[in-house]
Amino acid sequence: MPDGCTAGAKIIGNRFFLLKNRDLIWGGFRDALVFENDVFFITGINVADGEFEGASFGFNRYGLAACNTTVLVTPNKPYDTLLERILRESKTIEDAFELVQNDLESGERYQWCNFILASTIGVGVIEIGDGVAVLEQDPKIITRTNHHLILPTADILRHASLAEREAGGPLTTSQRRRQQAAKILSEATSMMDMTQLLSTHSEGRGFDSICRHQSSNPRTEPYRGETVYSYIAEVSGIDSSQLEFRINVTPGNPCTGLFKEFIIDFDSLESKFNLLNNYP
Repeated sequence: MPDGCTAGAKIIGNRFFLLKNRDLIWGGFRDALVFENDVFFITGINVADGEFEGASFGFNRYGLAACNTTVLVTPNKPYDTLLERILRESKTIEDAFELVQNDLESGERYQWCNFILASTIGVGVIEIGDGVAVLEQDPKIITRTNHHLILPTADILRHASLAEREAGGPLTTSQRRRQQAAKILSEATSMMDMTQLLSTHSEGRGFDSICRHQSSNPRTEPYRGETVYSYIAEVSGIDSSQLEFRINVTPGNPCTGLFKEFIIDFDSLESKFNLLNNYP
């Protein structure tokens, strides 16, 4: 399902964070999870049939974390299915980009999106458009909302219909959100800073707001939606061979929600049981 999201990643000392606000036009939404021996992720949704499919946010035991944001709704495949393949088949950002390139070269096409990735040695974004993909990498920090920064798609997005942008909203509001998220993330040093970033509002709390609230009259803004979940993955011990995985999550608007923390231990049945039975 196309998400109108704000996402980012940052390496701080011996740990990295991957964070995302998931903004949807569906009310009453509840996540579905996949937690297996090598991978954990929150599923995406195929808007065509309403079935859970692919991955929206997650990480694998090798220390690669990833999430996505929508850019343009097209008749092509949901990008969530491709992100699931990345989490299952890749160990590095370079592996992920090679997988995407090979898939597009084989003729597959997906709705336009960004894949935000974090690893033990850097962060990055794969921008995917009409059969093309580009990779941006940085040693420390990256942010994205609902537009591309490298692919030359701004004019297309500027003239896209409301339905084609869905919860992504107008290009200008996405640009303002990303600029604000990038500024806040550049100064963030702790988990509390990450939660405050995801709780940040614009004056109208609409398309340009990191924490988005439903319109007082949804009929006048049918694609505005609201933030339905907020996620913060924390992977520590990245300068050693012993990685520790945590996810903090809250349903609804993060400005009023209480984040719950879960330890993700791929070798522990107790960890799987606790998460699957207590996830909000």
